[in-house]
This record gives sequence, structure tokens and C-alpha cells, in this order.
Amino acid sequence: MRPTARDMRVPTRHRRLLLAALIVVGPALAISTSGCAQGPRMEAPFTLSDPTERHPIQVGQGESMFDIPVSRSARGLTGAQWNQLYGYLAGYQERGTSGLVVRTPSGSANQAAAKRVYADIRHAMRQAGVSPRDVRVQPYYARHDPSAPVRLSYMEYRAKGPDCPDWSENLARDPANLPSPNMGCATQRNLAAMIADPQDLLSPRPEAPRPGERRDTVWKKYVKGEPTGAKWAPQNKPLPERALTSESTVGGN
Repeated sequence: MRPTARDMRVPTRHRRLLLAALIVVGPALAISTSGCAQGPRMEAPFTLSDPTERHPIQVGQGESMFDIPVSRSARGLTGAQWNQLYGYLAGYQERGTSGLVVRTPSGSANQAAAKRVYADIRHAMRQAGVSPRDVRVQPYYARHDPSAPVRLSYMEYRAKGPDCPDWSENLARDPANLPSPNMGCATQRNLAAMIADPQDLLSPRPEAPRPGERRDTVWKKYVKGEPTGAKWAPQNKPLPERALTSESTVGGN
């Protein structure tokens, strides 16, 4: 006998128990399924294929400072301080993005000696080719400090590499076939540590003007129908336009 619609109805008490069970089991199922879909390699930026986007290098400006200690009996810069100062000024001319600031102590016990040191600093700046218009002198109160330094500073670009996270993830089984979380991170970190001028990461350097002397010479030969290649030595033979490597060697056959 086929069950009637009345027989297929679930009693009210049973329906309440079934609804309560679904309320309890539902969140647990959601948590378990979401746990399978989550993970370090299922979240951005690990899903990006470009290491420069997944592990970007941060470039910002920072202050480069150089303190020159000054004793009360100092008659000027010492030999070592001269060398350190010239190296610092060379870095300023190469990487500086602002003017050079020189802070001299005021109210200190070595104030007179600091003035003599500052005179040597001005001489070093002239020798290094630093324009006086780019230098700003500021006094600072040193509270009777017997060895208050003369402080130089300028702003420069600095690169900070990414902090590579944990490398302990097991990559032997990867059903999603995604790149590892640290793919390219070490390369980006090493690049940030080794780059000479971090400003190169922001924009390319301007091109220098081309030397047109050789170009004009080759063009004149081309217009006259003459070979445009350089000449060999010592035979003084013209180099063919499409010479092989063996033919372009000195004394080749």
C-alpha cells in the first residue's frame, strides 16, 4: 500500500528535533569546508604569480645622519674624520634628495672647538663641490655637553625588503597547483639590500645624450656607398658589414 500524504507528514515534535540538529551541525559543516578552502596559499597575495606583487619592496625616504665628535681641545678635524666626511659628502651627492643640514652645538662646553671643526667642514664641502645654497646651518642646545658632536644629515631613498614568512609548509602535495608562499621572496629581499640607488625602483634614470661623432661618420660612409665598418689593424682592411666572428679577429683569415 502506498503511503498517503498524511502518513508522510513528520510530527511536529520530530520536526523540532530535526531543525535543532541542523542548527547545531550547520556551523560545524561551514567551518570544516571553509578550513579546506583557506590556508596561506589560498589567500592573496600568495595567489599572485608576479613576485614583485606578492612580495613588494617598500621604497621611502629616510634621514642619513653623520655625527662628528668634538672634544674641548680639538683644533679641527682629525685625519680619520676628514676621510669619513669626504665619504659622507660623496654619498650625499650621489643619493641625496634634499639639502644638507649642519647642526652645530650651542651652549656646550666645546662650543669654541665645534666652530673650528665647522670651519673644516665648510672647507671639505667646497672641495667636494657642494653648493653653499644647498647647505642649511642650524644650532642646537647641548646643555653644557663637553663633547657635543657636529651633526650632518640629508634625506635619501631607502628600500626595505619583504619579511619572508615561514618556510615549513609541505609543498610535496599541492592539489591547487599554486606557487609556494615564499616564491620570489628571497630574491626581492636581496635586491632591496643590494640596490645602490633605491630611487631606481621608482623611475628609470634619464638617458645621457648620445655621442653623435661615430654616427655621423658611419652615415657619411653609407651615403657615399663606402663600407661603414671599422678597419682592422694592422692590415688596415675594412671590416665587412656582416662579418663572422672568426673574420673579425685581428689577423684572421
